[in-house]
Amino acid sequence: MAEHRNGAGIERYAMRIKSRSFRLAMTATVLTALMTGCSAEQAPGSSSPDEPESVSGMPAFQGNFAAEYQEAWTKSKTEDVKAILEDEQITDQEWSHVLNKLETCLDENGISLTGYKPDGSYEVNAGEMDGEIANQRMGECEEASGEAWVGYLYRSQTSNPENVPATRMLTECMIRNKAVPASYTEEQYLEDAPNLAFPFTDEHGFEIFESCNGDFSFDK
Repeated sequence: MAEHRNGAGIERYAMRIKSRSFRLAMTATVLTALMTGCSAEQAPGSSSPDEPESVSGMPAFQGNFAAEYQEAWTKSKTEDVKAILEDEQITDQEWSHVLNKLETCLDENGISLTGYKPDGSYEVNAGEMDGEIANQRMGECEEASGEAWVGYLYRSQTSNPENVPATRMLTECMIRNKAVPASYTEEQYLEDAPNLAFPFTDEHGFEIFESCNGDFSFDK
């Protein structure tokens, strides 16, 4: 995660998260879905979707996001969050509850939530608080509220129900919009993304990348 200062405000990015990896090393702009564990390996500590209940009563998750639910269940610190996860379906009411908990936690830590975006990024006003301290407190609130995991799962169940790797969809979006050559591959994307060194074939290539990053279905 990263923060972007704009005047007195801080914009904290909790963007789309790569399949089977809930924590990313982000750039200070808008990178998504790639850094921590570029391969689609199984989440550390999680069991196969076909295995029975384990890890302190964890349900036998079976759906397309079984590994992500397993990881979220294992890392969640409260029974409240686990109750949301157990049926593998995040309702609008449950998501609203999580956002309310996030906002309350931030407020109790001297940070005001000023806007939460559909892509999972959000803006806060931390006043004169040191950036590192604000960033730490935001991370703690994301985990305590469940936003760190529930947000990704809530968005993905409608935007990517088949759980197609985000890097593949972003690559396809850039190709479809002619920002990169038609021969460009997901593997090349993973190599180029850390330094944003994409072989753009359009003068507006980076703008297209940003649009695809915000919406994989973008079509200029």
